[in-house]
Amino acid sequence: MRDLPQVTIIILTWNASRFLPACLKTLLTQDYPAFSLIIVDNDSTDDTVALARSLQSPTAFPAVQIIENRTNLGFAGGNNVALRQIESPFAVLLNPDVELAPTWLSELIAPMITDPNIGIAGCKIYEPDGITLQHAGGYITRPQALSGHYGLGERDIGQHDEIRDAEYVMGAAMAIRREVIQTVGLLDEGFFLYYEDVDYCERARRAGYRVAYIPGACLIHNESSTTHRGSAFYFSHMHASRWRYMLKYYTADELVGQTVPAEMKWLEQRGHQERLGLQFAYHNAQRQLPFLWRRRTEYNEGDQAKAFDEVNAALEHLRSTLWGKSSGVD
Repeated sequence: MRDLPQVTIIILTWNASRFLPACLKTLLTQDYPAFSLIIVDNDSTDDTVALARSLQSPTAFPAVQIIENRTNLGFAGGNNVALRQIESPFAVLLNPDVELAPTWLSELIAPMITDPNIGIAGCKIYEPDGITLQHAGGYITRPQALSGHYGLGERDIGQHDEIRDAEYVMGAAMAIRREVIQTVGLLDEGFFLYYEDVDYCERARRAGYRVAYIPGACLIHNESSTTHRGSAFYFSHMHASRWRYMLKYYTADELVGQTVPAEMKWLEQRGHQERLGLQFAYHNAQRQLPFLWRRRTEYNEGDQAKAFDEVNAALEHLRSTLWGKSSGVD
């Protein structure tokens, strides 16, 4: 037991007092004892911090550290506060709205110990009923970078019980080798909500690391309603992050020739709340485009300027079409 590599578990909270007790109760049952805990609070207005401080005792979590951010830094910014200081071989990002199987941590870390090429590992995640799958590894569909989860909505009968590589794994419970952090850096704080995990897994894979789905690492995800899924707020941040991801990794030819035509057709089926979110997302993409495009290295100066103009014009076209008759809105 003394030879087990240390793991730092980072729980990022924001008004999570109704979820945190159940999460921590299952964390105490883990059969992998070599871990410490950092709770990073993103300026909660409920009693999350007081609840976390009540854990700082030898009989509860003697190794717990609590960090209070003075503002909500988002998922990436909040987790980065803790990631900057870890010294353990592994870090695990963990949502407070999860309940963990007793073998969760040992199952998650074991393949990473065996295979040093696994840079990031993710979990088998269930809906609150403990039977219906929410996530068994993730994938991204081109040309619009819409994210999907293997197994979503399926009853678990063992059909996703093999370790496999994935394009990404959910940041709700994601193990990261410290070497990956040293190689590719921290989470991109340009993503305030959503796609932070997709982006980080993409960066790790491009650096030569495996991103692996580990079916033995099981948990229930209660998925808090703080972002009001289906609201304009939700769609704003989800689609803004989707477009940031595409502007980082898709070529101009792909964006102009494939993504935008597909997006135009797809807009016909979008409802009012989603259109409000897309209005923000397209504007935000144009605002971020100059900075993100300057970081692209595959273009020479002349081609980069031409590609920038093409992508910017395509985004402008999407914005002008969003509420027009050609998008199905009278």
